[in-house]
Amino acid sequence: MSRDGARSVLRHFGTIAGFAALIVFNLAPIVWSVRTSLMAPSDIFAYPPKWLDFAITLEHYERIVKSGYFQTFRNSIAYSLAAIAIGLIVGLLAAYGFDRFRFLGKKAMFFLVVFCIPLSMGSSALIIPNYLYFSKLGLLDGWFTLPLLYTAYNLPMAIWIIKSGVEAIPVEIDEAAKIDGCSRFRFIFGIVAVLSRPVLAAAALFIFLGSWNEFILSSIMINKPDLRPVQLAIYQYLGFFGQEWGPLTAAASVAIVPSIVIFTFLGRMLISGLTAGSVKS
Repeated sequence: MSRDGARSVLRHFGTIAGFAALIVFNLAPIVWSVRTSLMAPSDIFAYPPKWLDFAITLEHYERIVKSGYFQTFRNSIAYSLAAIAIGLIVGLLAAYGFDRFRFLGKKAMFFLVVFCIPLSMGSSALIIPNYLYFSKLGLLDGWFTLPLLYTAYNLPMAIWIIKSGVEAIPVEIDEAAKIDGCSRFRFIFGIVAVLSRPVLAAAALFIFLGSWNEFILSSIMINKPDLRPVQLAIYQYLGFFGQEWGPLTAAASVAIVPSIVIFTFLGRMLISGLTAGSVKS
């Protein structure tokens, strides 16, 4: 084998080994969590640790069900879906406006949107101002509190993603729709939305992850037990006297299911959505 061929084989082997290590690194905590959630308390703290030689039990899952865990699960689903719906509607309108219209301060406003993108990853600096504003307006501890905040935090990222898809739609389609008597809103939500499905899916995925995994903001804004999201329910098993590893891992294992389902159905659209508009004819 030539030297170039040997280098190619080594490079190919190194790439495969790197991806394999990355997969193991990411899946190991999930496998460990699911494994621990199926073990009896005596097996969890056994020494030496038991890897496969333990009796499977569902007592930890039964405990979280009895504790009302799935109420918080439904709350998080409702909060995330509300944030996605509002975020996509407002994001599509804003993205279309930024791409198709000319108005005073357009560049400054779009730069402001870009600068606010880190909000999608959570901004601890805004928690106190948000709490003070919501407290004065009487918006704390409401079913609408977290959807409003989740939408506001993730909207800049949604606008930025959706705008790339709107840019890829030729302006001639707007003109043809106008000639046919199609109204602006009907065109946006009936044609642009359909042609922008990959970017809308990518934006929806980011909004969902930002809403579903958020913890600090919800722990401050929500005090009513029946309005708590799933992340707060998981935290309840980290007590002052120690961690309840069985219920904790059971609750965490159930909480990752929606993310896995979302990535299964929208994962392929994520790449196409993020790269939309990157290449123009």
